[in-house]
Amino acid sequence: MAESEQELTTEETEPEEPESEHPDRPSDNPSVARCIRAWSRAYHKKLKELDEDESDFEADKAGKRSYLRAMPPLAGYENIRDFIACVTCAEVAEIIRHDEAKHYLERAKVALGALRHETKFLRTAAQ
Repeated sequence: MAESEQELTTEETEPEEPESEHPDRPSDNPSVARCIRAWSRAYHKKLKELDEDESDFEADKAGKRSYLRAMPPLAGYENIRDFIACVTCAEVAEIIRHDEAKHYLERAKVALGALRHETKFLRTAAQ
């Protein structure tokens, strides 16, 4: 077996760690990275306040609140695009539930529609 085939086989057989176990891993998208850092800081701060025998539910809630507050506003194409990336990352990392993600993505869809309408209006007004 060639070396590259062996590497491929090894990589395919090694199970990947679920995203939910490492939601604070770095991201190439600065907005997503900011949200992840906000989640991580709030989660770990709250976790330190809890007793060892307590559930991390309150830490999860604190992290989620921080993550959502760190998301970009739905204003402007780049912010909307980054908002969608943040929602998607949060859903994959199990910071938010699927139904919550669906709700947020619907809001992004409305914002994109408004942006398209505004762009058409500005083009018409400029003529």
